[in-house]
Amino acid sequence: MNTLRYWLIPLLALGLSGPPARAQNSEQSRYYIQQMIELAAAHDENGVTTLRRVLEQNPRPSPVDADAARTALNRGLAALEQNEPTAALSAFQQAGRNDPGNIDAISHLGLLYRKLNRLKEAEIALQQALALDPTRAVAWFQIAQVYGLQNDGRRALGALANTYRFAQNPMRAEEILRNIAENEAADTLRNAALETLRLYRLPAQAVIVPPSTPNAAIAPLKAPANPARLHPTQAAP
Repeated sequence: MNTLRYWLIPLLALGLSGPPARAQNSEQSRYYIQQMIELAAAHDENGVTTLRRVLEQNPRPSPVDADAARTALNRGLAALEQNEPTAALSAFQQAGRNDPGNIDAISHLGLLYRKLNRLKEAEIALQQALALDPTRAVAWFQIAQVYGLQNDGRRALGALANTYRFAQNPMRAEEILRNIAENEAADTLRNAALETLRLYRLPAQAVIVPPSTPNAAIAPLKAPANPARLHPTQAAP
């Protein structure tokens, strides 16, 4: 079903037929991300594409200190390698303050918040990352997991649909979705993966008896430096 009219009227009402008046209005961008999720769940390709283009028109926020942000990001990545989440969290937060347009820092911040079960903060950070790059499949995958943990099946479905839509390797993305649909014990995420496969008319079969524990291999704590290019077996397609 085409849901274009659902969001077109509020979009025009906000005066966004051209570039937004304020650079990177966070609440506005979060609204568009939520609409992209809803449109993806409804399989409205045109709507998702239009909102993606609107977000891509937003100018990136200016860095306060880009060099300091890169230094903090590297410090956070090193802390992740040493399995020191507290130090990593502090470093990624510092990197985001020094450069709110540093998408690697913001993405890692969202990943870490999710691993620490700080789900609302994870959602906000990942929405910020997606506002900077709405085609970032790894961020869609991470936020889908957040919604799965919140038992929000509709948004988990939309986020997984966008994960597949923007994946650089659709065949690998399909494999990961099928693995979740067949092996994930958490009902919400498993069902969302199954519905995503059906949404794209990919082979899918419901699991009769799920495993006893969630699939811990979906997204490990340690992450490479560039989450937009993560290997699918690590975090996302």
